[in-house]
Parts: sequence; C-alpha cells; structure tokens
Amino acid sequence: MKKHAKAWAVGLLKYGIGFGLLGYILWKYWEPQGNSPGIKGLLEQTPDLAAFAGLAALMIVCTSIQYVRWYVLVRALDLPFTVGNAFRLGLVGSFYNAFLPGSVGGDLVKGYFIARGTPGRRASAVATVIADRLVGLFGLIWFSAAFGGAFWLAGDERVAGNEYLQKIIRTCAGLAGLAVAGWVVLGFLPQRRADRFAGRLSHVPKLGKTLAEVWYAVWTYRQRPKAVYATVAMTAVVHLGFVLMFHLAVRVFPASDVGSLQEHFVIAPIGYIAQAFFPAPGGVGGGEAIFGYLYTLLNRPESTGVVGRLTLRVVEWGIGLAGLVVFLRMRDVLPAVEEEAKEEGYGGHEEPTKINPPG
Repeated sequence: MKKHAKAWAVGLLKYGIGFGLLGYILWKYWEPQGNSPGIKGLLEQTPDLAAFAGLAALMIVCTSIQYVRWYVLVRALDLPFTVGNAFRLGLVGSFYNAFLPGSVGGDLVKGYFIARGTPGRRASAVATVIADRLVGLFGLIWFSAAFGGAFWLAGDERVAGNEYLQKIIRTCAGLAGLAVAGWVVLGFLPQRRADRFAGRLSHVPKLGKTLAEVWYAVWTYRQRPKAVYATVAMTAVVHLGFVLMFHLAVRVFPASDVGSLQEHFVIAPIGYIAQAFFPAPGGVGGGEAIFGYLYTLLNRPESTGVVGRLTLRVVEWGIGLAGLVVFLRMRDVLPAVEEEAKEEGYGGHEEPTKINPPG
C-alpha cells in the first residue's frame, strides 16, 4: 500500500509541476507585451487549417516511421515480432508517455511486453527499447549540428549573428563527434572486455542493471551495424518531419514575427531534446517553456514559440488518444506487465544477462 501511495503522490506531483508551469506561462504571456501580440492575440486569429492538416499528416507519418524503426531493431536481435505488434505497442507507448506520470513509462512496458514472449531473452527485449531511444537522441543531436552548421557556413544572417545559436551548434557537433568516435572504437573492443565492463557496471548502486543493459544494447548493435545505419536513416527522416511540424505549428495561428525554416532547423531539435528531461507527462509545461525561451534566442516573441508548441501538443495528444483505444483492448494483459516491470526493475535481472552478439 505504501508503494502505491508513493506512486500516486509522485504522479500527482508530476502533473502539478507540468500543468502548474503551463498555467504560469499562459498567464505570463497571455496579454500583448511590446511587439508581441501575446498568446491571447495569437489565439484570436483565424487558424490556418491547411497548416494544421499538414502538421497532423506529418505527425502520423513520422510516428509510423518510429514504430517501424523499433521493429527493425527488434528483428535485428532475431526476436519474434511483427510490424502489427510494433504499431500496437507503439501506440500504447505513446499513450503512456503522453498522459501517464507513473514510474513505468511506455517504453518500459513495450520492452517487457515482448520480453514475456521470449523467455530467457528479457535483456535483449528491453535493450531494443533502449537502442531505439539512443538512436533517436543521436539523430536529434546530429541533425541540429549538421543543418545548423550548414546554415552558419552559408552565412545565414540569423545564425551567423547569434552567439547563442552558434554555441548550441558547436555543442551538438562535439557530442555527435564523440558518439561517432565511440562507435568506431567500440568496433575494435573484444568480447571479453565488453563482458568485463558490463560486470563492473552491474555493481553500481541502484543504476547498475540499467547501465549494464544500456551497455549491452550498444555492444550488441555494434555487431550488426546495418540495422543501426538503417534506423539512423529513418531517424533523419523523422527529425526532418518534426522540424517541419514545428515550422507549421507556429503558422497555424499566424504571427507577424515568425521564425524562418533555417532557424527552426537549429532550435527545434534542441527543444525536443531538452523537453525529454522534464518530469511531467509528455514534457507538458516544460516543452512550452523551452520552445518559448528558444524563440527569444531568435529575437522573436516568446509567445509565438509557446503557442507553436501547444499546437503541436494538441496533435500529440490525438496520437495518445488513439493509443488509449489500443490500451483499452489490451487492459487484461498490460497491468501484469506493469507490475512485473515495477518489481523487477529495468531489465529484471540480479545480474545483467549476457547478450551474445550474432556471429
């Protein structure tokens, strides 16, 4: 009972933080301020339905590609899986991540669900979810560095004259370079050293099992680079779509001073990365604050970035509600999966299970 009470308390706290921050942002930027029409002024305009329809269509396409990406990563480990299950569990994961503040997120439920059908390979099943997130994160960082750097070198006025945007681009370029270097070096690492390192990670207090799973995820996929390269290509398409989505979102309620596509290529990936670390469901509140702040780096009204992120969130909630329908169809199975994940932790082993790389 104490555990359930604590979970409820933490969940309510996350909701309170997210929606409390969102309420504060709406209150702060509601009225016109200086050259800004304010959130009220933007929402009073006739929405551009064509832009909203394009945004919704892109969201459906990009989300579908993400589900297929996970399917490719699962099949790369020879786990039994179908595209239909990838979409079904992907939608459930979208519902969890958008609306539920619990300790067991949609990604963990996805991993444990397929793990239950593959006895003895639970670590492999959970590793596919970790790998999917790592690929997505790398794609965001690389995307911001590549496109931001290209616009900077091309002499784009907004990027070339903005010190903060240049700092973001340099940071992302450095992180992407480190990731690529680590990927290359990992290819020369022998099996025995990989196992030894995983054993050391497993002894880290509280986080040991999780760290070991992450390590084995990276190690396993290094042995099958074609699958990783294919998913990185999918990720590039997805992130292109998400930048275009935000570009359309700020145009649904037209503003007089809206960012250019070049500027959105730089700030949008950073906004998506930053909001992922905000504790509220779907990053609500935090995402609006982050995109509003990033818009100030462009010397444009903060309210435009806030309303753009809110518009994008409406479509995300639509995907989450579709996931709710799937969740209700699976409600006889999912509670058991949630309970198992809570009790056994991320990976569910006393010691990390060795994931034998394919020959």
